[in-house]
Order: sequence, then structure tokens, then C-alpha cells
Amino acid sequence: GGLHIVGGAPIDTAGAPYWPGWGIARGVAVRVGNDGGYELDGWGGVHAFGHAPQVAQGAYWPNWDIARGLILRPDGQSGYVLDGWGGVHPFGHAPPVAQGAYWPHWDIARAIAPNPCDRTGESGYILDGWGGVHPFGGAPPVTASAYWPGWSIARSITVDYQCDGGAVLGWVLDGWGGVHPFVQQGYINPSPPQITGYWPNWDIARAIVTTGPQQGYVLDGWGSAHPFGGAPPVGGGGFWPGWDVLRAAGTS
Repeated sequence: GGLHIVGGAPIDTAGAPYWPGWGIARGVAVRVGNDGGYELDGWGGVHAFGHAPQVAQGAYWPNWDIARGLILRPDGQSGYVLDGWGGVHPFGHAPPVAQGAYWPHWDIARAIAPNPCDRTGESGYILDGWGGVHPFGGAPPVTASAYWPGWSIARSITVDYQCDGGAVLGWVLDGWGGVHPFVQQGYINPSPPQITGYWPNWDIARAIVTTGPQQGYVLDGWGSAHPFGGAPPVGGGGFWPGWDVLRAAGTS
């Protein structure tokens, strides 16, 4: 559950939860303004840090490690938690949303990302382990450029920080470090971006974030950040060589 700042971002992480010896942290989201955010544990608990207010708990599964990710709405104090079956559950005062793909009794959902074209923050995308990208809450369908049926190698998903000409544009990360674009149906997928980290035959890539148009960072399990799409190198953060401990990443 430790939070480690990469690139010198002035994020208030005071009061963040920590479970020494127990790898139960599953997701993190930072509020606009960097004054805090929320961390997700595997049972579905949503924990405030910094100056983020405590929020009403949504779905919770004690003793069951089934929560997989969370996103914040623009208000910075409500959002949605993804479970491993694909369920999307509100927390805080977020309203329920129309469910997208759902796989009961199959722990195949891997990550969740917001729809950057929706200012309400009430729609987005679910990534499954095979690389499928599924809308929920009325988000427009997208076309993915990579898919691995029968191989659960997809690890993380991110969307560009804003709509690209009115269309949703995003990226899927595979476990080897490959970065694969997806785009709203009816638009042409961009070329894969230039990447600086790739580990063929080694499932070590864990998270991806965007920080500008078609650029951002891939985080490996040891904690290193690798730019893609021309993003500048960054320092800081944590680094644990030989220990696959990184679980999630968020942008400020």
C-alpha cells in the first residue's frame, strides 16, 4: 500500500493506508490539484489520503480479494470500483451506472479507465485479461488494435488526458511492456507509440498512465517508469530490484 511519487509531483500522500507484509493494495486515484486521493484494497475498501474526504463505502467483499481498480469522478470525492468479474460499483455519492461486460464466476477483468469525453465521470472502459476493451455507462464502443484470446496477458489501460478531436483514444498495456492503441469506433487507430521498455517472454509490466497527447509512462513490477510516445524521462518513486511489488499507478 505504500505510495511513491515519481517525477517530483507534489502530491499529498499523508495518511495513506499501509499493510506491511500483505500485498493487498489494488488501485490508486489522485484528485485534481494533487491534494490527496483514494487507495483501493483487494476487498473493495476505498481509503482516503491527503486532504481527500472520507467517502461512503460502496461494495465490499471481506476476506475475498476481488477488487481490481478504481476511478474518480471530476468532483474528486466519488467514483467507481471494478471487481474481477467486471462489475462496476459506485462509492461516495456516485450514481449507479449501466453495466457493460460481465463475467460471473470468472476473475478476468483487469483494469478500469474513465471516458475522457464524459464530463460527468459516469462512463468508461473495462479491460479484460485477453485485451478486450468494453464500455460501461454509455461510453462509445472502441476498436482495439491488439487481442490475445485465451491468453490473459493484458495488464492495464489508460485513456488520453482529453478527447482526441472528439473521439476516445487510449492504450492497453500487455505484460511484456507492449503499448497498444484503441480508438472510438469509426476512427483510425494511431500507430503504436515509441516505447522504451519491453521485456519479451517476461510478464513484468504492471501499469500505464498518460501525461500528454499520446504519451506517458509504463511502470514495471520493480517500480521503474519507462516513457512512451516521447514523454521525458523521470526519476524518483520506489525501486525494488528483483521484487515484483508494484500494483498500480495514478497521474496528477
